[in-house]
Amino acid sequence: MSRPPKKQKLTVQFQPLEGEFFDIRPPKNPSEPILPKVEKGSSSGFGRFFAVAFIIFIAFTVTGIYTSGRYFLAENKNIAFAGYDNLKEGAKSLVNQDFSRAELLFEGAGSAFEEMDRNMRFLTGQANHYLKADLYLDAAQKLLQSGMAVSRIGQELSSLLNDSRAIPSVFIQQNLHNDSSLRLTDLVGAQKERLDRVMAETLLIQKNLTTLNAEALPSDLRQALETAQGYAGLFLTALREVNDNFKTALTLLGDPMPHRYLVLLQNNHELRATGGFIGSYALIDVNDGAISKVEVEDIYQTDGQLSEVIAPPPGIDQVADRLYMRDANYSPDFPTAARQIMWFLEHSRGPTVDTVIAIDQTVAEKLLALTGEVVVPGFPFAIRAENFNDLFSYHIEAKLSKTGTPKQMLIDFIPVFKERLLSLESFSQLNEIALDLIGSRHIQVYSTDPGIQALAQRLHLDGGMIAAQPDVDYLSVITTAIGGNKSDAFINTHLTHHTEVGHMGEVTDHLTIQKAHTWQEEDFAYWAKLISRYGAGELHEKTLRFIQGEGDNVDYMRVYVPKGSRLISLEGVDIEDMESFEDLGYTVFAFTFGPLPAGESQTVKLSYRLPFELNPMDPAKGFDTYRFIVQKQAGAQNITFSKSLQTSDYLQVLETYPPISKTAFILYPQYQTALDGNEIFLSAVTGN
Repeated sequence: MSRPPKKQKLTVQFQPLEGEFFDIRPPKNPSEPILPKVEKGSSSGFGRFFAVAFIIFIAFTVTGIYTSGRYFLAENKNIAFAGYDNLKEGAKSLVNQDFSRAELLFEGAGSAFEEMDRNMRFLTGQANHYLKADLYLDAAQKLLQSGMAVSRIGQELSSLLNDSRAIPSVFIQQNLHNDSSLRLTDLVGAQKERLDRVMAETLLIQKNLTTLNAEALPSDLRQALETAQGYAGLFLTALREVNDNFKTALTLLGDPMPHRYLVLLQNNHELRATGGFIGSYALIDVNDGAISKVEVEDIYQTDGQLSEVIAPPPGIDQVADRLYMRDANYSPDFPTAARQIMWFLEHSRGPTVDTVIAIDQTVAEKLLALTGEVVVPGFPFAIRAENFNDLFSYHIEAKLSKTGTPKQMLIDFIPVFKERLLSLESFSQLNEIALDLIGSRHIQVYSTDPGIQALAQRLHLDGGMIAAQPDVDYLSVITTAIGGNKSDAFINTHLTHHTEVGHMGEVTDHLTIQKAHTWQEEDFAYWAKLISRYGAGELHEKTLRFIQGEGDNVDYMRVYVPKGSRLISLEGVDIEDMESFEDLGYTVFAFTFGPLPAGESQTVKLSYRLPFELNPMDPAKGFDTYRFIVQKQAGAQNITFSKSLQTSDYLQVLETYPPISKTAFILYPQYQTALDGNEIFLSAVTGN
């Protein structure tokens, strides 16, 4: 094959990936972040909308020259400046959450625009030699009406957001002090009526800006008018989404019907596909914004009520002869797993639920770091973020509780912990913690209510597998703990994903999975003190050591790759022990990883050919884009990920995302990160 002529470096415009999860367009500038920036608070929406005030102010003052000449402009110039300054400062106050000051500023802006409106009315009945056509006066009136509408919107939003600060206190009054004099659902409903007024004003602005004849404006302001129209449209779209979510919010709060939640308490020190082994769960009823009932159940007691015999899936069949609710979170796609769990609950003489929420121990640890230590009657130690897992695991596994269930300590802990959370002086930090836990996949939500499920998807809370996309490389490594009990807490995993692009565009992936069991004798020192003080209950010390992480780690591992991928080679696992099948639109390579003893490490290597090829000499673009997504398993921790791309001598990589600093010692782009969430990688490949 003859080498194609050398090409100059291209400016690459990456094409977007489609789908709900990655609804993004890669940047024109490689240094620009590719993933959508998560805005904290509502400052971005306010900033966009009140930018409309700029075009309203500028366009009106310039239009004033046409409508009434120099005298009218001079008379109203100071008023216009005052109105615009108040709008601008009001927007800043909204962003800074100084709602009272913002409301006053917007009121001042409205007064200024109303005065201008009165001053201009005499023009409608008089001839004016500067007024060349009615369209100039019409443009001025529409811009002025829009300015007054912006002022009214600012006042309404300021008041609405200020009153919304009462929501946490009303929630606390209802749920901590049993005070139902003001119901949370009533407060939310009242906010909905005010939002309707904001939407009506925004529709007026949009109508005025879109029907305004641009010929009435100087040519250099027509582009600014288009920008203002775009901002008004964006703000209206955001308002409609918020408006649609009001009904969903009321449903979540138990209005008009009580809403029942199933909260799965997963132990991510014993990993399963959706975050961890389900040891316990809570049933929570919410009615009119009040938590009317909380019941915590031991999963084994529920499983004892199941009469149907369901064959266990691969992996689970190594530890159980039938499938129960405790193992029903088998699918890495949370909506699929949640529906399965709901089925098992109902067929184990449990209730029907509306919404399923899965959380793991990381959630409790993060919240305990916020609340501080919690004292539970009958518990020997104050519970803190640092000892939460150790203390509960010890009491549960050693069966130290005097009640019939070994999980009684957890059952006693939850209502006390709930009160501590509701007693927080400020809820602002909860927002930051929630964003972090959602991004790192420690919280997932599924609901039978379409509105709630749609909201969960928009917030990336649904825990769904990213839909397979044509010509996009993909990887998700799913661990199902089937040995070693809580030993996943001591497992460090390193994933290395190396891709080779051949001179004809063929793509081959080489995946290396290395796991190290880091448990050491020092890790048991804390437990030795507990055992010497309280005894080992029904268990011997050797058994407790095994349960708490010393045991050999055994993992039924599923590797999800693009559908149609063909396995080329396998190391570290006997080929006879490898299973290959299709699931959720992907090809899956499944095998048992381990047993991995404490203090040791093991490695498995897979090479496979992807079902598609690149076209690096695309005549239309001069390059092709290699796209890759890695999806993190829910609840998984202590994972590092390395990504590299290598091409044949006939090809070269033009640009990559994330950008990589090239040195003389790097033969091909390499990138390494802690796998705390889903990641996307892009590379533009062309011929030499």
